[in-house]
Amino acid sequence: MTQVHDPRQQPHPVPNAFGPHQAHHQAPHALGPGPYAPPAPGYGAPGGLGHGRPPVPPRRSALPVILGVIGAIVVLAGLGVGALFLFGSQQLDTAEAERQIVSITEEQTGVTVTDVSCPDDVELAAGTVTTCTAAVEGQQVTYTVEQTDDEGTVRIDSDQVFVQVADVEATLTDQFATEAGLSVVATCDAGDRTVLVAADGLELTCEATLVDDPSDTGTVTALIDAEGTVTFDAA
Repeated sequence: MTQVHDPRQQPHPVPNAFGPHQAHHQAPHALGPGPYAPPAPGYGAPGGLGHGRPPVPPRRSALPVILGVIGAIVVLAGLGVGALFLFGSQQLDTAEAERQIVSITEEQTGVTVTDVSCPDDVELAAGTVTTCTAAVEGQQVTYTVEQTDDEGTVRIDSDQVFVQVADVEATLTDQFATEAGLSVVATCDAGDRTVLVAADGLELTCEATLVDDPSDTGTVTALIDAEGTVTFDAA
């Protein structure tokens, strides 16, 4: 028996309710949140791609603003070495003068003094002045030796002043506590030296680290002049 194909029984295409230009854009929504669905914008990788929570912006350091406040504060004065001694002689006792230079410098700075040298055959009288030299942690220093009266009383003074690195660190720490209420650990890089001989233009690089967050640090430059005055510059 021959079957006659009736074209009226062909399935008719369903018209697109969204119009011919919108069918392409509706397909992903019908798929749901599967692996081919586009992610919601604003999440994951930059530009809204990927999945996950929005990125958390990094916490801003508390130090940079504070460093600007610390910057112009004069904080420390250097230490000068001086003492009076009665030698009771018509000539400078060179060996004794050298011993006294070592003693008073080590007592006041806490570091070893080396290569001390005073001239021989210095006639003593009121107002007589001579110069001795020495080295403090490899830094050259000079001392003025002056007889102050006719009785042989001699005064020894360092011509430079000394700045303790630990004092610079402690003062910087105190400034953060006082000016900003922040607890920091301050360290200054002076190489192997613990005492610096003050000089104009001398710089010491220091780093301040928050006690509560060691990842939060800031760099400060300690500027030292010949008088031993120290200021901090955070620029």
